[in-house]
Amino acid sequence: MEWWAVKDLIITAAVSLAILIPITGLTLRLGLKPFLNDLAEIRAAKQGRVEVARDTEADRLSRIENQIDSLESAVRMLTEVVQFDRQLKSPTREGDQAQP
Repeated sequence: MEWWAVKDLIITAAVSLAILIPITGLTLRLGLKPFLNDLAEIRAAKQGRVEVARDTEADRLSRIENQIDSLESAVRMLTEVVQFDRQLKSPTREGDQAQP
């Protein structure tokens, strides 16, 4: 094998590794990390060290009540706006009623 063929082979291998190593790292980070985190959380929960976070019914009920309160206030504000709009559109003077 000639020296320039070996040189070309080394350059090709170096460029390929320079591209493939970061791609492999990103793939492992994005693909395996969530799985390994879940696996570690399950193992810790089985050993009783860490409690798995779960919504309780009281928390859910509290959030729903807050949403209902905000919806009620929005409906109340819209009702006030509609009433104000009706007052603006209604004729208030006697001369306005005679005009079409």
